[in-house]
Amino acid sequence: MKEQELRDDLRQTLGRDGWIVWFARRMKFVKAQDVFTIWDGLKAKGNKLIPLQFTTKENASSHRTKIKEYKELYGLTHKGELWLWNRKKREWEVEII
Repeated sequence: MKEQELRDDLRQTLGRDGWIVWFARRMKFVKAQDVFTIWDGLKAKGNKLIPLQFTTKENASSHRTKIKEYKELYGLTHKGELWLWNRKKREWEVEII
């Protein structure tokens, strides 16, 4: 699946569970498009607001590293979710990171 298809599928998946989802806009010629350069967007329900990143399972390692290094650099301790699309099983897997 392409990035936009993954984004739409994730929005539907989370929406079925009652989450409101916001993703940072993608713009041509703009390098930093993520929330704090590490999160693709946010999900909200009730009084919960959780940052999230999504990618394919094959690219998970680079995203884990990027998030870990950024959080260490700035002393951040908040948790977020890394949503991984498993192409073989055609389903999402979630890691708390």
